[in-house]
Amino acid sequence: MKTCITCGDVAVELDVVEVDEARGLALCRDRADQRESVEIALVPPVRPGDRLLVHAGTAIAHLGPAAPG
Repeated sequence: MKTCITCGDVAVELDVVEVDEARGLALCRDRADQRESVEIALVPPVRPGDRLLVHAGTAIAHLGPAAPG
């Protein structure tokens, strides 16, 4: 399990589906295909297919390309 280095709460890995650069948001999904909007200002550039570490609706790390499948 990954945690936020600042507060210790759980952070989750999400895959980027779509990016709205004008608003600084990405539509992301988890492995169960649950989707949520995520702020991406801290980890640019972000592209569809990237994997992000997300805590409290904010991407806190860019983990590279999403794993296949």
